[in-house]
Amino acid sequence: MESPDADVAGSRMDRDTQLALLDRVQAHRTAGRGTDAVSEVHRQPVDAYTSVERMDREQTLLNHAPTIAGLSDILPQPGTYAAVTVGTAPVVLTRDADGQVRAFLNVCRHRGAEITTGCGAAAMLTCPYHGWTYHFDGSLAARRRPAYFEGEADDGLVALPTLEQHGLIWVSADPTASIPAEPLQGAEQDLRELGLADHRLFTSTTFTRPINWKLVIDTFLEVYHVGVLHKATIDPLIHSDFALFDAFGSNGRMVVTRRSISDLDTLPRTEWPFFPHTTIVWALQPNTILIYQQDHAQLYQSRPGAHPGESIITVSVYVPRDTTRSDEHWQKNFDLLVEVTDSEDFVTCAGIQRGFESGAQEHITFGTNEPLLAHYERELTNLLVADD
Repeated sequence: MESPDADVAGSRMDRDTQLALLDRVQAHRTAGRGTDAVSEVHRQPVDAYTSVERMDREQTLLNHAPTIAGLSDILPQPGTYAAVTVGTAPVVLTRDADGQVRAFLNVCRHRGAEITTGCGAAAMLTCPYHGWTYHFDGSLAARRRPAYFEGEADDGLVALPTLEQHGLIWVSADPTASIPAEPLQGAEQDLRELGLADHRLFTSTTFTRPINWKLVIDTFLEVYHVGVLHKATIDPLIHSDFALFDAFGSNGRMVVTRRSISDLDTLPRTEWPFFPHTTIVWALQPNTILIYQQDHAQLYQSRPGAHPGESIITVSVYVPRDTTRSDEHWQKNFDLLVEVTDSEDFVTCAGIQRGFESGAQEHITFGTNEPLLAHYERELTNLLVADD
């Protein structure tokens, strides 16, 4: 959690944008306490976290909507592949010889086995069941003992819509869907200037927890809880005030202020560094949290488990390709990240889930000081209505 040199990360974002955001932070600091707020509280129905019917609609959306599968480095070079899950669908991503990202249902056209697991490099994809092989463009390369299949069409893997943009890879698990040219809905410049394409995947883990998948997202969308829930861990590092909110279509951004922000008080405005004193949280519909933390990126992806009270969570850390920090440093950072969120946020969320299922109340309340939380849940509901 050490601060990087200001120039390293600071060069990754438009300077005028940095200063404008810091001006807003300083206005809250001058006021003594406060955060970006909206005019009204938001009442969120509890059944959004307990209803099987709602979960089924969400699963349909996740199977159809463009979803972030990862940063570009999950396919670091031509001839690499990565198996991921999009919604409920097994998907394999490839980077072909021309460097183009492609996506397919990870389903062999022979007997339906998954072609591959994990990620790596290979000359072609080989089904582990009967040895059928596929090129990285999805076309069928060969059947083992082809004489037994004379007259059969040479069907390749089922192609899926995909888009690589600003260091992010978007996929839809619906072969008939399309991905908008600008899925970031106005946030393209900010994300591009983070230089995510220059970050490599350090490590990733996936686990299941007894909480609705949206609670995983919700816990990152406000800092109001930091001074209480994270008093011994994160609170010494970041403020539970002075946060900024901006909407970008159905997506949203929160700038979190670190306690080191007081260092700006001794500097002229033109010399204010941005990244050492802030953390950027992006809520990217429908199920991704992207956090830019000083000098590296954290990706949280959540999806429904077997029932409304279960989620499957993937946590990944991406670090600069040219980092001078050791692997030991990044592993400690990752371990702390997982430990804090799992032992504090997700344990608390498990209690919330039990409370939801008790029938104690019909709605929960998002305060006016939790604007990104209300925006995310409202826009997700709008996406569900549009997808019906």
